[in-house]
Amino acid sequence: MIMKNLILSVIIIFFAVTSCQKKYDVEADRQALVKLTAEDWDANFLSGNTEANVNFYTEDAIRIWDGKVYAGKDAMRALFNTAQEEIIILKQENKVEDTWISGDLATVRGSFLGSYILKESGDTLNIKEAWVDVCERQEDGSWKMALTLTSRLQY
Repeated sequence: MIMKNLILSVIIIFFAVTSCQKKYDVEADRQALVKLTAEDWDANFLSGNTEANVNFYTEDAIRIWDGKVYAGKDAMRALFNTAQEEIIILKQENKVEDTWISGDLATVRGSFLGSYILKESGDTLNIKEAWVDVCERQEDGSWKMALTLTSRLQY
């Protein structure tokens, strides 16, 4: 009888604990992460709205791009504004390859293709990159990027 009560107690505690944990809609999270890291990112950059992309990052975010480290929103803003000033965009596309979500953290892995004209020289620059974003869920349930790692695959 004691063993039966112990097993029943463990089962009740298990269901009580698991039912109190936050429940997330994984598919909605995936869609939000794709929108953040690829769709909205490209739309903002193509339209010149770099401030919107800066706001996709946490305050202390880090972006490692082209061998350089950019820490914080001011560094991101400077990077994005400089890029907008130096290039004419012919084409750019981010594609999400996969996502991994665990509670309030997620990684998004993707690829990037871009074609640009350098304003100073008139040369065409074609870029192919692989990237990974580490994202954090915010208190309001939205996602922001905390770390972006990129690797140039081809110029």
